[in-house]
Amino acid sequence: MSNCCKCTKWFPHNWLCLKGLSIVFVVLFYLAVAFAIYQAIAIIAHPGLTGSMMWMALVGYVLTDLAAALGFLTVAKILTAIHKIKKAVAPCCCENKKTEETK
Repeated sequence: MSNCCKCTKWFPHNWLCLKGLSIVFVVLFYLAVAFAIYQAIAIIAHPGLTGSMMWMALVGYVLTDLAAALGFLTVAKILTAIHKIKKAVAPCCCENKKTEETK
């Protein structure tokens, strides 16, 4: 948990910093891609689906999973960019206190 936001530490978005949240979304991206691959294999191997029904199911389900994966990756990249901007523009006030204490 970040030490900078002590007054709102009970809100879930403050449990992880922006970098931690971007890592969570990257992990969700890889899980969504793995699930899309699993689902494609399951649809192709299913004996009841043949012909156009198989292709409709494959396109419908796999593209939905890949769209979700793309959304997760987009959010992760946005959070990484915001983290870099925040770090450059407004560094955390806690870092200044730690340097004053060590002097």
